[in-house]
Amino acid sequence: MMDPHGKRALLLAGTVLLLASTGPARKTWPLSLSAETLEARVAPRSPLARKNWRGWDMYHVIMWSTGEPKDFPRWFERLREMGCTAEECSRERDAAPFVEHGFGFYAENLVPELAFLHSRQKLYDDDFQGYTTTRDKRFLARKPCFDDPAFWETAKGNVHKLVRSFVAYRPLLYDLRDELSIGSFTSPMDYCFCAHTLRAFRLSLQRQYGTLETLNQEWDTRFASWDEVAPMTTYEVKARERTALAARERENYAPWADHRAFMDLSFAQAIDRLRSYIRELDTDTPVGIEGTQMPSAWGGYDLWRLSQAVDWIEPYDIANSREILRSFLPSEAPVLGTISGSDFSRIRRLLWWRLLHGDRGLIIWDDEKSRAVEKTKEDLPLTDRGKGLAQLFPELKVVAPALYKLDRVDDRIAIHYSQPSIRAHWMFDSREDGDNWPRRRYDHEAYHGRFARVRDSFVRVIEDLGLQSNFVSYEQIENGELVRSGYKVLLLPQSVAMSKRECRQIEAFVRAGGTVIADNMTATMDEHGKRLRAGQLDELFGIRRSGASWRGKAVAGTLPPAASSHAPLEVYEPDIAVTTGKARSNAIQAPAIIENRAGKGHAFYLNLDMHDYGKYRLSPPKDAGYKRLFDTLLKEAGVAPAVKVTSAASDQPIAGLEIWRYRGGGAEYIALMRNPEFDAESLRDEGYPGNAALEQRARLQLVFQQKSQVRDLRSGKILGTTDRVTVDLDAWSPTILELRAHP
Repeated sequence: MMDPHGKRALLLAGTVLLLASTGPARKTWPLSLSAETLEARVAPRSPLARKNWRGWDMYHVIMWSTGEPKDFPRWFERLREMGCTAEECSRERDAAPFVEHGFGFYAENLVPELAFLHSRQKLYDDDFQGYTTTRDKRFLARKPCFDDPAFWETAKGNVHKLVRSFVAYRPLLYDLRDELSIGSFTSPMDYCFCAHTLRAFRLSLQRQYGTLETLNQEWDTRFASWDEVAPMTTYEVKARERTALAARERENYAPWADHRAFMDLSFAQAIDRLRSYIRELDTDTPVGIEGTQMPSAWGGYDLWRLSQAVDWIEPYDIANSREILRSFLPSEAPVLGTISGSDFSRIRRLLWWRLLHGDRGLIIWDDEKSRAVEKTKEDLPLTDRGKGLAQLFPELKVVAPALYKLDRVDDRIAIHYSQPSIRAHWMFDSREDGDNWPRRRYDHEAYHGRFARVRDSFVRVIEDLGLQSNFVSYEQIENGELVRSGYKVLLLPQSVAMSKRECRQIEAFVRAGGTVIADNMTATMDEHGKRLRAGQLDELFGIRRSGASWRGKAVAGTLPPAASSHAPLEVYEPDIAVTTGKARSNAIQAPAIIENRAGKGHAFYLNLDMHDYGKYRLSPPKDAGYKRLFDTLLKEAGVAPAVKVTSAASDQPIAGLEIWRYRGGGAEYIALMRNPEFDAESLRDEGYPGNAALEQRARLQLVFQQKSQVRDLRSGKILGTTDRVTVDLDAWSPTILELRAHP
């Protein structure tokens, strides 16, 4: 949470507190400190400037292991034998042995109160059971509440005591908490309704809305004073939703959504404040969190806000979390991923894929069920798992530092990250649950939530076309990021809930020559989750709506495929008509692909259901219709792959191939790798077929834009001075080529 000069600001109980400057220098923008609109601007102050965090110019292999080893000196020997560079060190553990043995470590779980795990699990379980049984709001007081001054009276001293025990030993990282959450992961729970939170929430609403009359108008409420203002619980807003739908009236989730937005902000501010306490004693070590969850309406998982409150992160890569965080964090931020099991081919593939997506290392999960080192036996021998893993790391350690020195090159495609839309879609998806919504756990949402599948389809189709994109947040768009950073295309995947400010900036982006591509229900709600009479961008798209209802699937027909082996394009909304736009394609019930011009740019409304592209791409050529459509629209926007890659045998595109580009040291670099669905097994109930089609070697022909001296970065082999090469692509690891200009 930075102002434009890198200085931190924190809103606590309605007061803006200035915190120490933190973290590496990065691009910054004004931050809306109340849910979406309260801007805090503070006086200039130089941030801590650095290019790289201490110790993070290399690729780290970190052991996380349960239980104590029988012999600590031998334990460190075995970890080195495996290729490990560091180990987790719990908050109670003495860090001196790491220094004595010249081994790295990171300090873990400094603030247990950020989660309800282990000894704290019962606190949550009792509240959840009490609330869902009685619906009594007294069970909705989080323990502790992050707006309770009593928590902060002791938090600083506790953190300082722990940091003082570690700082002299130069840890690689400080981890505030593993698997942290406002509640339990991203499972729904209406925390927090305690007096401290409600007081701070009301103050933020006053700054956001200005007058009580304005709030009542937005919320459709009749509060007589600010002291009466209270958010709706999920039970209450679900009852309102059912009433509205039965009467065919517009939904209004604002009294619930504003509270969820405030809790996201409160959680991120708490993390940022805890980080500032560590900064007071140690400015050289990144502070972050691990075991983070998918973007969600629950748990505090607005990934945009969290990304502004940490220096490093270990995310669970669910629902595009890693790619979202890669977009928001500075390139120097250590991002790690955990590996488990003994399927070495798939682990190898995962580690290379993560490296190309920006990871700076990995954490090995090691427990009694899956040991890498027999830590209780004499001599602590490596297991077969440990020996197999040891073979994976040496080349990664060589290639990774070379990539870290390069700049990633993308294709100036922005994908909208919309936390207000995430909240709205949770309300839509959970309609099927009725009052059983509390049982809609995080593990269900990850693989059955419709919005997550649609967002993933947009990410995948861009990657499958040989292009790279970035997520851009609601707040970045509000503050002009699209034009300022020279984006050419903006994708709006079911971006149903948007602010007026976002919409005006998108219109300005198109008028200036940009292209926007949207699909369903775009901007038919405001950022508070209130359904509007018309979509805020309907005029831009040249369309008119007779309704804007959410649907679980497409209902307006299909566009016939070009071949029987291709999946048809399903048309989503029947209540769309063209005004100034031009229908490029029509289904029987509605226009399907609509184009409109505005200023120098174009707006495309795809009245199509993108939900299933993610599984079609695993059964090529089912995905061909979608790829052909996006390829056409992107090329019209001036976006095309910088390198042409086809099968050497057929001159046809290769299914499921991702291409990365880098630049640095007077050369350009191209990496190519198969792009599987790593969660295919968990998605089988959704019809995903598995990755068999992508787990095959392929001979590729690459055609470059100009002649270059081409070298295989991994093997060192010179492939010649040419504008085309033929390479063999392994199914489990990348090909990385260096291109230097021909003299």
